[in-house]
Amino acid sequence: MLEHFPFGFDNRFPGKKKSVIPRTPLNSNGKFHEVSSDRHEKLGKQALDMGDIGLPIYGYKDKWSDTIPFIQFVPDSRTAAAICHLYPDFIETTGGIPIQMTMDKGSEIGWQYAIQDALRHTFAPDIKPEVYPVCRLIKSVHNTIIEAFWRWFKEKMGPNFKAVILVGMDQRIFSTNVEFHLPLFYWVFVPLLQGKLEEFRMWWNHHRVCPQPDKNMPSGHIPADAFDYPQNFGGLDCLIEVPQSAVNDLRNMMTEEFTAEFNELAGNIYKQVGKPIISLETAWDVFEKMLQPMADCCPDMIFI
Repeated sequence: MLEHFPFGFDNRFPGKKKSVIPRTPLNSNGKFHEVSSDRHEKLGKQALDMGDIGLPIYGYKDKWSDTIPFIQFVPDSRTAAAICHLYPDFIETTGGIPIQMTMDKGSEIGWQYAIQDALRHTFAPDIKPEVYPVCRLIKSVHNTIIEAFWRWFKEKMGPNFKAVILVGMDQRIFSTNVEFHLPLFYWVFVPLLQGKLEEFRMWWNHHRVCPQPDKNMPSGHIPADAFDYPQNFGGLDCLIEVPQSAVNDLRNMMTEEFTAEFNELAGNIYKQVGKPIISLETAWDVFEKMLQPMADCCPDMIFI
C-alpha cells in the first residue's frame, strides 16, 4: 500500500469516519425541468419474508416544485420490464415527459431510459441533449431529491403498512404453500394499499415545505401551489407534451402482467361473500372469507 496507494492508510485506518457527501444548492428552471425516479423496497420480498409476496414501490418526484406527480406499487421494482409498463402510466397521468429524467444506476432503468430518449427526440427535437441531458444516471446516495421523500414515507406510513401485511402470516391466515393465496392477496391488498399511498401523496403535495434560505428554487411553499402555478414562483412549465396516441403505441408493444381470468373470478367471489368493506382493519378478514369459495373454484391451485 505504501508503494502503490500511499494515501490508503489515511483513508482506511480503524475508526476512520466516512467522508460526508458535499451538499450544494439545487437548481432547476421550473416544473418538469427535472424529475427524479427511484424504487423503495422496504415492503419488498426480503423485508416481508412471506414467500413470493413483495410490494415494492416506484415513485417520481419533481425537483423544482417538490411534488410527487406519480407513485405506485409495482410487481418487481428491479426489472426493466415492470418499469417499462409503469412509465407510460406516468406519462398518461402527467400528460407528458420532463426535459430530464434523473435515475440511479439500477437494473430497472433500461426501458425507461429508452422511452424517455425516444419521446424527447420525437416531441422536443429542438432541445439540445448536450445542453439539457435526456437522462442523468447517478449513484443512489446522490439522488437526494427522491431519497429524502422515502425517508418521510418510511417514518409516516411504512411501519403501519408492514404491520398490517404481516398479520396474515402471524395469524396463519396466509400460506405460501397454497398457490392461489398469492394472487388473492394481491387482489385484496394492492388496491387498498395503493389508495393509502395516494392519500399520502396528496398529503405530501399539500403540506408546507420548510424554508431554506439558500435554496435557488421555491422554499417554504406548498408543493402543489408551485406545481400548478409555476409562474407565481418564478418558474417555467417545462412539460413536453406527449399525445395519447403515442402512449397507446407504447402499450401495444407490451403484454399484460396479470390475467383477466383471475380478476374476474375474484370479483365474482367477492360479490358472493357479500362485498364486505375492505380497509386496513378488515382486509385479512375479507381475504379469509374468500378462501373457501376460492378453494372450491381452484382445486388445481392447492398444494401442500
